[in-house]
Amino acid sequence: MEKRSAAGAELLIPMLALGLTTYFLYSVAGVEWQAKANGVIVGSLLLLLIAVQVVRVGMALAAGRAERGFGAILLPREATPKRLGMLAITIVFVALVPYLGLALGLFVALSAAFYLMGIRGVPRVLAVALAVSIASSLLFTVALDSGLPKGPVENLIGRLVR
Repeated sequence: MEKRSAAGAELLIPMLALGLTTYFLYSVAGVEWQAKANGVIVGSLLLLLIAVQVVRVGMALAAGRAERGFGAILLPREATPKRLGMLAITIVFVALVPYLGLALGLFVALSAAFYLMGIRGVPRVLAVALAVSIASSLLFTVALDSGLPKGPVENLIGRLVR
């Protein structure tokens, strides 16, 4: 017997993405036209991808390849502590980013998340977290001047760039 996917589980992330996209489009409404244009392009692409997923799930429901409900979205139960840990890391990151800035906050959050997920090898974990943090900081605070909170790393980069 063929296992049918749970349509609710398949739509959970697209519905969260819809909320984020709606907020994103609302938040770029008051910025300069270049940023607004980029925001509308990115938001429109996200909405298109969400629509594709909704249509795909709808077709699977109509064809009997999916069933209503969320199925085993919370399984395996052994992963629940890691899921809650990731949620806690995310909440702490969001709470501390105004004080630490994007680069330092992201570095700490990524390092903690990698550890929680069981990724070992300190040099590899630190190298990836450092690379992502620096790239994000350069992109969002230096190149785009997105208005994200600046911490010690961004302030140092700003002084070096000037």
